[in-house]
Amino acid sequence: MRNHRGMKRFMMIGLVLTMLIPVLAACTKQAPATDNTVRTLRFASSNGYTGTNGEYFRDYTELFEYEHKNIQLEFIETVDQSRYYYGNVTEEQVDPLEALKEAMTGPTPPDVILVEYNHLPELINDNLLVSLDELIMKEKDFNVDSFVPAVIDGLRKPGNGTLYALAPMFYSSAVIYNKQLFLNKGVEFPTDNMTWQDMFDLARRVTVQDDQNPVFGFAFNNNYGGIWDLFYNMNVYTQPLGMSWIDAETLQMTANTPMWQEVWKTFVDLYKEKVLPQEPDYSQPRTGPFDWDVFLSGKAAMAIVPYSYLYQVVEANKSADRIENYEPIDWDVVTLPTHEAAPGVGSNVYYQGIFAINANAENLDDAWEFIKFVTGEDYARIKSKSSYYLMARQDYIKPIDGVEYNLNAFMALSPPEYSSSEQVLYEKLPEYWSVQSIGQQKMYEVIMNGKDIELALQEWETEGQMMIQEMLERKERGEDGDVGIYGLSDEVKIKLAAGEPVIVNSEATEAAATE
Repeated sequence: MRNHRGMKRFMMIGLVLTMLIPVLAACTKQAPATDNTVRTLRFASSNGYTGTNGEYFRDYTELFEYEHKNIQLEFIETVDQSRYYYGNVTEEQVDPLEALKEAMTGPTPPDVILVEYNHLPELINDNLLVSLDELIMKEKDFNVDSFVPAVIDGLRKPGNGTLYALAPMFYSSAVIYNKQLFLNKGVEFPTDNMTWQDMFDLARRVTVQDDQNPVFGFAFNNNYGGIWDLFYNMNVYTQPLGMSWIDAETLQMTANTPMWQEVWKTFVDLYKEKVLPQEPDYSQPRTGPFDWDVFLSGKAAMAIVPYSYLYQVVEANKSADRIENYEPIDWDVVTLPTHEAAPGVGSNVYYQGIFAINANAENLDDAWEFIKFVTGEDYARIKSKSSYYLMARQDYIKPIDGVEYNLNAFMALSPPEYSSSEQVLYEKLPEYWSVQSIGQQKMYEVIMNGKDIELALQEWETEGQMMIQEMLERKERGEDGDVGIYGLSDEVKIKLAAGEPVIVNSEATEAAATE
């Protein structure tokens, strides 16, 4: 009998323990959230910028801090922040990416890295980032199945299929078109996945060359722009091909090539044929609030616009009866055209908030917790209500006000693998835009004065290289002051404005006509 009661007591204890084990396990799993121990999570960015008290990260970290009160965030300044506010042309600039790499292997390394897309390949090749695929496989409630496929595909590209970073949002553009303008000309609507050549040919067919009431077949944005914007609009066309008019590493001009000659010819022809918006006549009185908007004014059959622009279109149509001289536009969107040499790659596509984990992170668990948080369902649900960016989580991309349109047009393309050299050039040549100004002037001469394209590019390359050399010499001498348009004499400025070719003298920053 005694043995029976002992056995019964033993069985009861065992049953209680069995019931307690899941509870204890749950408490153990939740311990980091309720533990009073303060842990530090360090952040850094690959472009070097953190902002005051980490303001550069604030959009992503505020909600995380609220949910994780015992995680203290620390923002590491890998470079002097004054360079982003005041510039620094007299001292040798530190390469932000190199400074980051040094910090990532230092005694107090950052755990989480906010990465520029074009910096991912180098960090991956140097084995400085943690593979997120391995961490995702260990999770039961986190996966990337509901991400926009093009976003995940684009983020896998730098790792040759392996995922080293995630982003909660992305920016994208599409081609919006006015259906009525196509119907007026009996021309078929544009479609997804057109090539640039096919879309330009379609634009020519819908163009109306009428000085009083023109219709431009295609616009690179919703503004008129004219000749001066034409030069910069070429970047949208050339970026997927990795074309650059200057080598960011060697600072050698590369503008005078057969490829650039072909690009210039394409854009000059489109402008002369009035397929692209012409210079507006600002002396004319305005007749409505959208006079300088080529699409909402009904002057452009197609235009490249960001997703946020659709809010304006939807609101204008809803309020048409209260807007002077405005008729509702029947519209839709298609994907940006692509090049046959770069299928599936579009310009004006970039990821907002690309986060990765340092391979040398001291707090890997919280780093992964942060990335899960900002790329998770709850964050997407909250941000989708207040952000003009598109959510990487596809379920939280909804049509604006229930309007029907081709939403997938904004989700189909990946960004170019080729990095924009803007930041690198700014670091090396803070006044490099002055060299761009020469190219802009040369294009003006081609369109207005009939200058030969090859000659214009040759002159740009020669004069631009001399200007670059002058910038470098000034920098080496530690001299302040701008170089280029604002650093040249009045005589040189007048010659440039008149379209006369000039040669920069590195001693006096003067010029002489070469004709």
